[in-house]
Amino acid sequence: MITAKIKKCLLVFACLVFIDLMAHGQEIDYKGLPEWSWHKQDSTEYYLYTPASIDPTKKYPVALAMHGCCGQDYHATLRNAVDPIVRMWHNFGANTQTIPTYIIAPKTSQGWRQHFTNLKKVIDDIIAHHNGDPQRIYVCGFSMGGEGTFSIIQQYPDYFAAAITMGMSFKGDSGKVKDIPVWANQGETDWWSRFLKKQVAAIRALNGYVTDTGSTWVTGVNPMYSNFKGVDHGVQWAAAGTQDLTGWAYSKVNDGNKYPVTFFISPEYKKLVSEGSPADVEIDANDADGSIARVDVYLNKNLVRSLSKPPYKLVVTPAKGDNILEAVAFDNKGKSSTATTIIKVNVQPVILTRRLPAGSVGSYYKSKLIANGNGNIRFSTGEKKLPAGLQLYPDGTIKGVPLLDGSFPVNVMAADEDNDSLSHSYIILIKAKNHGDVSVTDAVTKEGTTYIISKMMVGEAPNFNSKDGMLTTDLEEINFSRISKYNGLTYIKTDVNDAVKTSDNFLSFNIDEDAIIYVAYEKLDNLFHSTIPNWLKDFKKEDGEITAQYRYFDVYSKSLPKGKISLPAADAKNNSVASNYFVMIKKAK
Repeated sequence: MITAKIKKCLLVFACLVFIDLMAHGQEIDYKGLPEWSWHKQDSTEYYLYTPASIDPTKKYPVALAMHGCCGQDYHATLRNAVDPIVRMWHNFGANTQTIPTYIIAPKTSQGWRQHFTNLKKVIDDIIAHHNGDPQRIYVCGFSMGGEGTFSIIQQYPDYFAAAITMGMSFKGDSGKVKDIPVWANQGETDWWSRFLKKQVAAIRALNGYVTDTGSTWVTGVNPMYSNFKGVDHGVQWAAAGTQDLTGWAYSKVNDGNKYPVTFFISPEYKKLVSEGSPADVEIDANDADGSIARVDVYLNKNLVRSLSKPPYKLVVTPAKGDNILEAVAFDNKGKSSTATTIIKVNVQPVILTRRLPAGSVGSYYKSKLIANGNGNIRFSTGEKKLPAGLQLYPDGTIKGVPLLDGSFPVNVMAADEDNDSLSHSYIILIKAKNHGDVSVTDAVTKEGTTYIISKMMVGEAPNFNSKDGMLTTDLEEINFSRISKYNGLTYIKTDVNDAVKTSDNFLSFNIDEDAIIYVAYEKLDNLFHSTIPNWLKDFKKEDGEITAQYRYFDVYSKSLPKGKISLPAADAKNNSVASNYFVMIKKAK
């Protein structure tokens, strides 16, 4: 299960892939996991994920995930099991779950209402004859599935513990959903969810927060709401990959007691306060089916006061920087809701990292810069750049494989959300390469695209997308999940946009040792059948394969002397594959 905290949304290669898959209903050659099984309830086909580690004496959550538009028929395949709304309920590559959960991934063509009765029968059967927990039934959906999510919680308003929607405006009766925990997610420029912000405000008004205009920071008033800047309709990966949606859902239990409501009347979000000055705090808290027992107020995770009756007012004195103010309201039956806001005291950014570790040519390097300031800190390099092979990411991560040894002066700039900034100078020592490593340099295509040098490890991606125009340290969703004997090898991460290229001598690179060159080429042998280009037939086929989530690669090898190596292009279209190859290098014995 992905449990990354909310952070700056960055579109990555994976997002583009998923938009394409979901928009066109494209089938893939995914072979599935042993926990997935095909089922049918009347006219509704679905795949069911049954956790392998179930204790027969315990009850477990059930998650229903409804895909977006549009499938061509009702025939369920494993393609929908790779949707972000499905895979967020388990660690897809490692096939693990933080909390064992039944996952239902049904299939439709257009619309979901015709399946609601059948889907409820499926869930009821899991509860009656297996180990499903009737108090922890969750539903989520993207686009058309988001509309289905809004619809099914209205048809069965007392059935679900929580609902997660992505990429769709609300339709229906606000009164039926105001007390059901909902987390609604929207891409900033998405036409299909263009009314969602106003609708969120309207539902919150029914819960007593009449002055809200669709804020994204309020968590104590239903529904939760996230808006992703720069993201269009393909919001499902941004939503599922950058927020702990499932952790939030798991915290919700449908036991007949409604959750209380709480929010800050004051201070306003990110109110600026002078250093040492007090800030007045006023909190609203109410409960639809009971009473408020108390409201605990925290400043920067420290309990300030517990308020037992209204008016819920106090004064706090914030420290320098961003101060997180929380109000936790408890009802008389023990349930709670938390509202958050931020009080700002302006502070100049401070880079806390004083030294950077040394690295070695040909070895993987990773370090993280730490800084304080207001809001998110963005890092960039100044005139003195990082050593060749290393990249600085906006969150302060430095990673890569150094290509040259030496002592390198580096300038780093840190800027906060107020554009206050400062720079710091470092010296990065890159030592000579270790025995057994091969130095790989000048990996470039004949068209001038520079490829990335990295190390084979679980979580790295076989390709990058040169058209993204941005860097991210988030794991690409199409990443290595099984690499067997190739773990730790230097490899050349190729551009996904070059997959269809057909020219000879397309990729060239230099190696400083005699080496075994491995080419990993995509293999389709389940629903489809692929071939390899003629030039690859001169290589030896290795035993086993490399798996990158739902893509599979056969590996071909050839021993080559040190110097310049040239390889033809992937010619993916003529060989019926979707992705570019990647290259691994191992020193010859």
